[in-house]
Amino acid sequence: MKDEAKLWFDLAREDEESAKLLWENHRYGLAVFLHQQAVEKILKSYIVEFKNQAPAKTHRIEVLIEDAGLDPAEIKSPDALELSKAYIRVRYPDLNKQYFRSRDQAQPLVNIAETIYLWVKTKLTSH
Repeated sequence: MKDEAKLWFDLAREDEESAKLLWENHRYGLAVFLHQQAVEKILKSYIVEFKNQAPAKTHRIEVLIEDAGLDPAEIKSPDALELSKAYIRVRYPDLNKQYFRSRDQAQPLVNIAETIYLWVKTKLTSH
């Protein structure tokens, strides 16, 4: 793996691990945020490794999937746009309270993030 791709990959793994710890400690908003960050960073790792370009400076998962040239239909198109919205929602107290108050509210976003993360990780590490 290229050095820059490895840096992104390692950051993604750290965010994923931290997200799981936050989830276990009922910090749902921050857990979703770090899951989103893990997906963002693993996609950036993929782009560096296989597209030979610097990844866009964006937090929008759907844009990064497109830049990576990946087909989300392979994983039944989880709603990457909703995961991108979570990046903003967690940062504002009123939105955070509205969207991440309980495990049940946050779980669908965690499922989306984990599905995309594992999909990209598998593609990245199987080459």
